[in-house]
Amino acid sequence: MNRPYRITLVGLVGVTALGMLTSTQAQAATCLEDAACTTTTTFDVTAGALQITVPDAADLANDGVPGGFAYGPLGAITVTDARASATPAWTASVTSGTFITGDGVDAGESITNASVYYCSGTATATTGTGTFTAGQTGCAAPPPATGQVLSAQRTAYAHTAGTGNNTATWNPQLTVAVGLDNVGGQYTGTITHTVT
Repeated sequence: MNRPYRITLVGLVGVTALGMLTSTQAQAATCLEDAACTTTTTFDVTAGALQITVPDAADLANDGVPGGFAYGPLGAITVTDARASATPAWTASVTSGTFITGDGVDAGESITNASVYYCSGTATATTGTGTFTAGQTGCAAPPPATGQVLSAQRTAYAHTAGTGNNTATWNPQLTVAVGLDNVGGQYTGTITHTVT
C-alpha cells in the first residue's frame, strides 16, 4: 500500500522542481524608483542570394541581309544581390554560341560568335549603394556594329563598393554581322549570362 504513495510523492517533487526552474528562466528585471530598467532586444537582418534574371527568348527587331546586320534589344537583364553583404561586389558576364539555320551543317547556315556583338549600355534602373559600371557604352544601331564581339566572355555589368542589397537592370543591344555567304532562314543561337 505504501508503494503508490511513494511514487506520487516523487512525481510531486519533480513537478515542483520543474516549476522552480521555469520560474527562474522567465524572471524579469526589477528596478528601483528612478533607476534605468533596460531590456536587451535582438532581431536578425536576413540574407538572400545573388541571382540574374534574363528573358526566355528574344527576337531581334531588325532582320539582316547577307553583308548587313541583324540587331535589336535583347530584353531586360536584372541582377539581384540580396546577400546583405558588407562587400557586395559582383560581375555579370556574357557569352554567345553559334547561330544556325536549318541543321547548321551546310555552307552558309551558321554565324559564329566572332560575328556577334554585345552592348550593355547604361542601366535602366538601379537600387542600393555602391558603383554600377556598364560593360559597354555608346550603343548605336549599325553600321558599324557597336559593343564587344562575343568570341570571348565579356563583362556585361558590374557592381563595387557600397553595403547591403542592390539591383541593376539593363537592356543590351545585340548585333549580328551577317556574312555575304549566309543563306536565308531564321537563325537561332544562345546568349548566356552569368553572375559571380
